Amino acid sequence: MFKKMTGVAVLTITLFTTGINAAEFNKVCFQDSVQHYEPGKHYVFKVTSPTGEFANGIEYIAGDAKSRLILTSPHGGDLRPEFMHTRTKEFVVTANDNDYGDTESFASVADTKTLELTEELANEIKQTTGLRPHIILNHLHRSKLDANRAMSLAAQGDKNAEAAWKAFHQYIDDAKKQVAINGDGLVLDIHGNAHRPQRTEVGLLLKSKDFTAGDLESFADKSSVRAMVKSGKATMTELIKGEFALGTLLNNNGVVATPSKSIPNPIDPQIFPDGKYFNGGYNTARHGSKFSGNVSAIQLEFNGDVRVNDAKRGEYVKSISKVINQFMNKYFYQL
Repeated sequence: MFKKMTGVAVLTITLFTTGINAAEFNKVCFQDSVQHYEPGKHYVFKVTSPTGEFANGIEYIAGDAKSRLILTSPHGGDLRPEFMHTRTKEFVVTANDNDYGDTESFASVADTKTLELTEELANEIKQTTGLRPHIILNHLHRSKLDANRAMSLAAQGDKNAEAAWKAFHQYIDDAKKQVAINGDGLVLDIHGNAHRPQRTEVGLLLKSKDFTAGDLESFADKSSVRAMVKSGKATMTELIKGEFALGTLLNNNGVVATPSKSIPNPIDPQIFPDGKYFNGGYNTARHGSKFSGNVSAIQLEFNGDVRVNDAKRGEYVKSISKVINQFMNKYFYQL
């Protein structure tokens, strides 16, 4: 699976690890940082061993200049280079690098098929709107790098993992700079959950108990969509359970989602007795507008039925991309 960087071997491993066909190979740029990104071009960060083996760890496909949308996939990769440390739950975090909230839990299970889902959503959005979103993909398995945690826990001291972590977040930061030229924008962090009964969970950094509070507007400052509320685009109530809330739009298009107009409480014991809800993590906090900026972020935790079955995923992709387009048109493009 991993080749030495000599001759034709570079081409072979590139086509394999990033899913790029030969016709697109001239769009690939192998470098750690660039000053200018061309829409549609692939930018790849490699992890390497001392003996020359490598894998394409992080990939950024630059979006169109007018796009205000960024899609990220931190947990969908499946590459497990043997020259990289395998993360363990016994690792003790000693670094004080978690500046973005309660995101110190350990996990090493991948979010199956979320990388494919992210790529397919980007392609469908480009086809239906004419605007290519920015997409950032972590091709490394979560056992090697958790790109949705602070670096100490994400990489556990492995230098390749640390470098890949930095590349992942640098690519997002670079995409946000491009989006900000247009004024404001949105990051959708794509994940997968195994909760039962199955549902898709929309994360805005609000805790489970917050959804039963009387005044949802009081939580704007702690949310990842703070800029949307403060700019007057929407209220927290509208973003959580309004007609154009992402959860509501998903429900209207055949994807059971919460919070939403019909299911405003994501831990309603009558509907979800397991009491589980993923409200957003490191990426949603760091790359959303809770702390600063005009780019907001929302975590989308898709259930297995939406993403795992290759034969069925295409229809869900059409429905979900329609929802994303409706949301973007309402709050960002004003079409």
